[in-house]
Amino acid sequence: MKRMSKIQKAAVAILAALLLWTLYGAIVSMSVKEPPYQVIQTLENDVEIREYADQIWAVTLADDQDRGFGLLFRYISGANDEGRKIEMTAPVVTGVAEGRPFIAFVIPEGFDLEGTPRPQDERVKIEVVEGRRMAAVRFSGYATEESQKRHLSALNETLKAHGMMARGEPVLMQYNDPWTPPFIRRNEVAMEVA
Repeated sequence: MKRMSKIQKAAVAILAALLLWTLYGAIVSMSVKEPPYQVIQTLENDVEIREYADQIWAVTLADDQDRGFGLLFRYISGANDEGRKIEMTAPVVTGVAEGRPFIAFVIPEGFDLEGTPRPQDERVKIEVVEGRRMAAVRFSGYATEESQKRHLSALNETLKAHGMMARGEPVLMQYNDPWTPPFIRRNEVAMEVA
């Protein structure tokens, strides 16, 4: 039986690590709940027109996304008036509202506004986001500023070609944890449409 060289052993180890990383990302992504929506129409450039029901969001204003994420994560981990842990959902939504950047977690189905625990930190707010029609385009990789701009441009061009009007500011929706491999990451740029 022929023995493997050090290079072959290293290649096998790298391939095994890559496979485990990919499996980790796939399993974690499949295990996180998402708010339901109905796809009304699919346009070119993979743009989907979706109908969303009312949602409850935990929101914080955040110039620094890591700090904002930390505030929201502490809230769902029990930093609320009930000391209750709330299941993490996807996507994490970021955008700009009234000129200020925000980050939001979607509260899982089964909660209503009255039954949603109140945050201990006053920087975290609980808001109802009314049902709406959204146009969204999905992309993989890391959600860099350049990739967001490129996909937002494609989204706007597609909407314009179909005579649809976007309203409000775009949002970025990210569905994966930071450790998910970039090639299986799910990101979306979305805008409300009239």
